[in-house]
Amino acid sequence: MLCFQPLHLNTQSLFTSFTRKLDCQLMNYSFAVLFLYRNVCQIQYAVLNNFLLIKSTQHQDDFIMFPMGEGNLPALLDQVAMEMLKQAKQVRFYQFCNDMAPLLTQWAEDFCRETGNQFRITSVRKDFEYIYSAKQLALLEGHLLKPKRNQINYFTKNNAWSYALINKENMAKVQYFNAIWDNSKISSEETSLEKENMALQEAFTYFFELNMQGILLQVEDEIVAFSIGFPLNEDTFLVLFEKADRNCKGAYTMINKLFATEISKKYTYINRAEDAGVEGLRKAKLSYLPEYLIEVNELEIF
Repeated sequence: MLCFQPLHLNTQSLFTSFTRKLDCQLMNYSFAVLFLYRNVCQIQYAVLNNFLLIKSTQHQDDFIMFPMGEGNLPALLDQVAMEMLKQAKQVRFYQFCNDMAPLLTQWAEDFCRETGNQFRITSVRKDFEYIYSAKQLALLEGHLLKPKRNQINYFTKNNAWSYALINKENMAKVQYFNAIWDNSKISSEETSLEKENMALQEAFTYFFELNMQGILLQVEDEIVAFSIGFPLNEDTFLVLFEKADRNCKGAYTMINKLFATEISKKYTYINRAEDAGVEGLRKAKLSYLPEYLIEVNELEIF
């Protein structure tokens, strides 16, 4: 029987024991991401038949991530689907990438043949995650990235700037800048901003317990940008939060380059998350020339 329970900080070692062999670049297969968004997305977990299950509840609908573990996956999916269908008219498996799709498709075909249900798999473009070469983001070489280099040149020539890694001594200063940044945003962005900032406040609170890393950018000793993230696996680093003063020309480009330079010392790739279907954000992410996008899918049984 499925018995979901809330995520806690001490769940991290259990989670890691399941994800150690997964080596996934999708951010939601990271304990830190799920922990930071546990209240925003009502995230819970369950362990069943040597598999770890993650459930998210949004707008009263439940979503199950691709199970992590080893064993009889079809039998596990059968049990999960049957129990979830007793509670609702459908069951949704979400946040799985293309290499997992054939397994779920074959299972869904067999399950629906036996039960009389139907299924559909949807490619969810707004959830595609952007993967970049860390070296390319650090160097910004090539003709197509010349506008980025121009922004960097403008920033460095017109500002007395400095940067530092985020630590216990400057954390309060970063939080103060974040509060000011939030107050400057327009009302139409309040709903999405509130959700992101709830997770960011958790990141500030558990920054060191979750082994997070970050960088801040200053102009004349005043913060104008910061960026925060953590490793997803041995070769990929996730940049999860990034904010900059839009009145400071080039600040976003500069913090991106500085953090990429630090990250590239140890990691090959940078995951800069999804665009959430926001056209301006999509355009900005594409302008940095990602190496590839991870296609994210959703399977619904109904």
